[in-house]
Amino acid sequence: MRIGRDGGTVRIEFAAEEAGLLTVLAHQFADVVRDPELDDAPLLARLFPDAYRDDPDAAAEFRRYTRDELEERKLEAAESIAATATEGRVDLGPDAAATWARSLTDLRMMVGTRLGIRDDGDDPGEGPLADIYRWLGELQWVLVDALEEP
Repeated sequence: MRIGRDGGTVRIEFAAEEAGLLTVLAHQFADVVRDPELDDAPLLARLFPDAYRDDPDAAAEFRRYTRDELEERKLEAAESIAATATEGRVDLGPDAAATWARSLTDLRMMVGTRLGIRDDGDDPGEGPLADIYRWLGELQWVLVDALEEP
């Protein structure tokens, strides 16, 4: 993977395996958010935390007014990655790159939750899933860095 910037466009070069992995992760994420039967409670609790932890009624009311819109934004962002992550060069305008950066946070959180990670300082350990977690973090960091270039 290589990331660069050409004016307002962020360009990412993906190997076939990288693009495929992002697509699979984006679809898995969308499935968990979209399908209550999958009930990945730890991930959903991290993605949609209670706004009022000490007041269950206020938290439920807040969730009633905000959850659908937040879900929709997260799903659209994941679907954007799934639709545009291809082998070779991917060109992202400023809005698309910002959407990718936000969605990479969610994908990394999904993988991190499966690894038992609660805080950024937690060690993901070793193995393929830990490697994916680290790779997503690197991709996100480099993408955000490219977005911040003048």
